[in-house]
Amino acid sequence: MTWRSAAFVAAGALALLGTIPAAHPATGAVHGMHFFDRNVDGAWQPGEPGGGSAVGLYHLDGSWVATVGTNPDATYEIPDVPPGQYRVGINPIGYQMTTPSEVVVDVRPGGTARADFGKLGSDITGVTWHDVNADGQRQADEPLLPNIPFWIGRWGSGTDGTGHYSMPNQGTSTYVLRFVPPEGMAFSPQHVGAPETDSDADPVDCTATAVVTLTDGRINQIPNLDIGLVTK
Repeated sequence: MTWRSAAFVAAGALALLGTIPAAHPATGAVHGMHFFDRNVDGAWQPGEPGGGSAVGLYHLDGSWVATVGTNPDATYEIPDVPPGQYRVGINPIGYQMTTPSEVVVDVRPGGTARADFGKLGSDITGVTWHDVNADGQRQADEPLLPNIPFWIGRWGSGTDGTGHYSMPNQGTSTYVLRFVPPEGMAFSPQHVGAPETDSDADPVDCTATAVVTLTDGRINQIPNLDIGLVTK
């Protein structure tokens, strides 16, 4: 076989195989932590819960690329991202940010870029107690009342077996808690005396209100939304 005939054979073989497609560059990923930063140090610690809401990936011009949820263990991952620079972030509305809410990452072929997001919410906590002398102030010898139910809209909860309740990591809003007194009991006088030990429920409509706000970038805490109950 001459070199000319060999060339024709090779050309025919390529024609049968068709055009070989160009290889696409390998994709990368973006992952990290989106968490409630309970100690406000800007870094995730074991036990700090997931931030709940979504993490978004965008081109530098702001056009959307992907949105993923945050896992209960505070991790998130955005797979199959073409190489390039991107903006990645969370919605900061309603919380005190302890890290930047958006950063720029560089995704490389086969690599993983990392971006972590921390935020702080408000803890609404309190107790229910038997206001034995009906003065609207909780004395040290007055017992706590366990398992008192309350409602926020259609969502129900209640105090635990020791008379305490906690609603951690809440965003800015007005929370109206409607408590249900036990049979034979009513609510103490509202807002009498020191606020750290007073009763916060309205005796008429059975509600206590917590207002969570951001002031100069800091979220307020609601540590003593306490409920006194008196014997009828």
